[in-house]
Amino acid sequence: MKKIIATGKGGSGKTTVLSNLCIIMARSGRRVIVFDTDPSMNLALTFGIPYDVISTITGDKADIVHDLEGADVSEIGESIMEGHSSVTPDGIRIVVMGAVLHGGEGCLCSAVSLTKILLGYAEACGAYDVAVVDSQAGPEILGRGLASDFDCNLILCEPTVKSSEVSRQVLKLSGDLGVKESILVVNKIDAPGDTGFAAHMAGMPAHMAVGVRYDRNVLEADRDGVVLMDRHPDSAAMGDILSVNDRLMRAIGW
Repeated sequence: MKKIIATGKGGSGKTTVLSNLCIIMARSGRRVIVFDTDPSMNLALTFGIPYDVISTITGDKADIVHDLEGADVSEIGESIMEGHSSVTPDGIRIVVMGAVLHGGEGCLCSAVSLTKILLGYAEACGAYDVAVVDSQAGPEILGRGLASDFDCNLILCEPTVKSSEVSRQVLKLSGDLGVKESILVVNKIDAPGDTGFAAHMAGMPAHMAVGVRYDRNVLEADRDGVVLMDRHPDSAAMGDILSVNDRLMRAIGW
């Protein structure tokens, strides 16, 4: 099973790019499972799954931890996974970690640990060709070791100094974790030098970066709750996302 994580600064377009990439893979016949570890939980909604139809890991983590105590995850992994996920019309299973439910509850460390366990189960059960993790914004989740030995880190970035600095941080951390390949996806570009600028600021060679053009069709699709691939398949941004997919397929050996 191939393992991909998407990281980057908040607002860089991670959810938009990732949702379309997952649909491309699913419609090409790949069995896809997605772990949404972003507390904002936007990915499920992008796939057309309302929040109230998914039991989240954080919402039920006490019960999950209890079930795991003294148990073999290979025996109960399926029931935990199916009880805390939903399947899109394209057959993509999405597992939602969920948000911090109350002020003062602290970090999501224990939920990230549970996600690691479920990732291990997904790999061992043989039911999926690829697992995709939509990370929370920033580098913290890599500091928790979630992406250890993953096949690829898709680093979403805007052509700004602040966004590129976050990219630099996640690139370093993914290298520490043994992530095999990193691809910088520079989103919302509107000038010829934007992609090269972001790559240089992130400390990456230009050939590791792919640009996605700024496109108001993305805003329209998002406003209407429809993925870009279905609403505007011939748009400039969608063409660039297809180029990202081509680069990703080469990176993971498909």
